[in-house]
Amino acid sequence: MNIVVDGRYQIIKRLGKGGFAHTYLAKNLTVPGEPSCVVKQLRPKVEHPKMLQLFKLEAAILARFKHDRIPKQVECFEHQGDHFLVQDFVAGDDLSREFTIGHQWSEAKVVRFLREMLKVLSYVHHQQAIHRDIKPANIIRRWDNGQLCLIDFGAVQDLGAEPVAQNTVVGTPGYHAPEQARGIATFSSDIYSLGMTAIQFITGQYPLHLPKNESKEVVWRGLTSISDRLAAILERMTRVDDRDRYKCTTDVLADLEPFTTEFDLGEGSSTELLDRDRHQQLTSRIMAVAMLLGVGFVSTATLVSQIESSPIMVESGLRLDR
Repeated sequence: MNIVVDGRYQIIKRLGKGGFAHTYLAKNLTVPGEPSCVVKQLRPKVEHPKMLQLFKLEAAILARFKHDRIPKQVECFEHQGDHFLVQDFVAGDDLSREFTIGHQWSEAKVVRFLREMLKVLSYVHHQQAIHRDIKPANIIRRWDNGQLCLIDFGAVQDLGAEPVAQNTVVGTPGYHAPEQARGIATFSSDIYSLGMTAIQFITGQYPLHLPKNESKEVVWRGLTSISDRLAAILERMTRVDDRDRYKCTTDVLADLEPFTTEFDLGEGSSTELLDRDRHQQLTSRIMAVAMLLGVGFVSTATLVSQIESSPIMVESGLRLDR
């Protein structure tokens, strides 16, 4: 893909194609070293005013956030009738690539995952925002240190602003809370989605593949040998009736605290989430990105550092890959 947008952003390849936007890996030609960034272009399958509202809301939220586990955003703009958002490129893999049907994460690994993501989610909620689309594909594990980052705020709801698209049905089937199907979301809706993501990893099964009982609760306990304590936490996170669900991330973290000593979980334990057999994959993927961006093997470490610390500028409005 040999496209330079607005004379500043060289599009390298498409990263994803969603329901209302396409994302691209690009190089910022105006900054020394041509750092990498992600260009997101609004391209809804069906034109609707709410799509633009959500797109602008995502930009406003990202501009407000200041957290090392959430990509930074510099600007959202319109050019020639198209709308764009440019943000940090997180060098890593989303967690959907770590999932294989039938492969189950250990209890310790799931607890670490929950504690790490709940802290990120706690920040989001304290900023009066609801992500509304927590799932493996929207969580990236960095290649260099194994830390988890939360991405794609395209469905975000800002409780501190005018209720833009508040009653719009958003989220991903299998992960979104039942109330979201009715156009309603609360902080506990994100907790539900995170719980379903954890259940996917602990059972080795996609949420949509799991049966439900007469109360519409997902039936999964018999598929795994985790402790009753962790099972009880996951069950409370994913209650169909949000009145029976955790109301805030702090309460979930409090119930997970006893596992900290049991599994020797410290603040620096995120790298333990990487299985030993992934270390070789880690190196090869960094090398692959280095080659993709035209960087020699000798400067691979420099590339990773550059990717994670470089300032991201804005991008133009040329329609990409029509």
